[in-house]
Amino acid sequence: MRLEKPRITNVWATEHADPVCRRMTSRLVIEATLPVFHRVRAPSPGEVRIDLLGCELAMAPATIAVNDGLVIDVAVSVGSPQPSVVARLEHSPSWTVTESAGLPARLVVDFDRSPIRTIFEGRVVAVDPGHGGSDAGERGPVNLVEKNIALEIARLLSTRLALAGAAVVMTRTSDEGVPIARRFSQAREAGADAFVSVHTFGSVDRAVAGSRTLYLPDAESELLARHVQSSLVAKLPVVTRGVARYPGRLPGDPGMPCVFVEVATITNWVEEGWFRSSTFKERAASAIMIGLKRYFAERAGRSATDRQGNAGKREGEMDSEREREGAREVPVRADAIPIRTHIVSEHERITDVVRRYVQGIARPGDVIAVAESVVAITQGRAVLPGSVRPGPLARMLCKLPGKDGSLATPPAMQLAIREAGVGRVLLGTAAAGLGRVLGRRGDFFRVAGRSLAQIDDIAGTMPPYDKHVILGPADPDEVTREIRTATGVDAVVVDVNDIGCVDVLGSTLSGKSDWLVRALAHNPFGNDDQQTPIVVLKPHRA
Repeated sequence: MRLEKPRITNVWATEHADPVCRRMTSRLVIEATLPVFHRVRAPSPGEVRIDLLGCELAMAPATIAVNDGLVIDVAVSVGSPQPSVVARLEHSPSWTVTESAGLPARLVVDFDRSPIRTIFEGRVVAVDPGHGGSDAGERGPVNLVEKNIALEIARLLSTRLALAGAAVVMTRTSDEGVPIARRFSQAREAGADAFVSVHTFGSVDRAVAGSRTLYLPDAESELLARHVQSSLVAKLPVVTRGVARYPGRLPGDPGMPCVFVEVATITNWVEEGWFRSSTFKERAASAIMIGLKRYFAERAGRSATDRQGNAGKREGEMDSEREREGAREVPVRADAIPIRTHIVSEHERITDVVRRYVQGIARPGDVIAVAESVVAITQGRAVLPGSVRPGPLARMLCKLPGKDGSLATPPAMQLAIREAGVGRVLLGTAAAGLGRVLGRRGDFFRVAGRSLAQIDDIAGTMPPYDKHVILGPADPDEVTREIRTATGVDAVVVDVNDIGCVDVLGSTLSGKSDWLVRALAHNPFGNDDQQTPIVVLKPHRA
């Protein structure tokens, strides 16, 4: 008897409030004619794949835009040998899977939104509903008034920010006139980290449409405006009118990043109709919150790298570095293009491999980032454990890092001893023991040598290197110089992990590279079946 296959009929995503656990999740729902056999895995950071085993796709393949701050989009594909659903994520959350029978049968994947809460906790946001009282603002061609729409969206935004963990100060909560100076004063007194004023746009020309975000003339305000505006365009059906400097005069400096968000054009017939929709206003509030989240995440990443980079510097060195930075055009952010390659072997030159794959993609002004493991493989630094004869010292020391440490097997520890020497490894071990007593981590590598931190113990990359110990690359600075000579494009060799740590091992870039660290923190490399050891970064200049 031939069994009927489940047929996938619908896939959708939404934010979900769990009343029992009192938490928010990003919920992905797959509906089918029968219960679905499935496999859920994370093939790369920022991606979760649901393989629908033994199923058929009744719905059309599609990519569903979500943009809820955690889930970017969901792609449904026919696949081979079975259909699949792939969720692209801005962060790497945990998830739970539940099933329900019935018609349709449902497979529900709930992604934990705690990474977003971590970003907002400790932040204070001033939410300013524009206009109020006798100042009605712009009026729609039918009967909507800007001051009312601004208050409605601001209330929704305030609720969302509070659920995300932020503290919120509303500059007005009813139809009252509040001078802008007092609004700024309220925000300063609350210690706000950002000031977001909600508005609509108006024009005598009914054909004018779209959204725009205005900013005060400082770099932080402009960065916040760009994040908010890009989020509005991704979340709403509006056309973008871009970002622009606030054209008027304001009473003093608010003392924090400040933007004025014109969500859509109320004087346009169609967009006034959008403002009647509660869904449109909810999405507008969500988009502004997502823009704030991305801004705070970028600022936190920049502060962390600044602290790390400035540790131990003399004040004079920092002053001169600031002067150099002021004279140089610094990228604000960068698009990362991972490139899928063949399985690179020890018989190839990394320069030839890179030149082959970046041709037509990387141009002067870009940066070619290469994963350290593939560089090491081409240098013959992938070692089969069976070819190593660990001594008694290696067998003893490998027990100290713990089972998940990078030197947790006797062959890996023996290779570390071969790389650094017995003396440095023993000194590093002693420093690590003292560091543990003091509650400090990383002393082993600080003393024994940075290169030992790059050793991957049984790397888990694609066959035939999935059972090898991969040593760190030799002379990574020279490797980047050779790549630049071969391609005419700056290059870096980097070690990136899945928790946002980026270690630049070799580089042809001059000066600080905080932007590069931010661009790679989500780890676009894939040394498993993704096979993307090369990433082309295309910077956006300030």
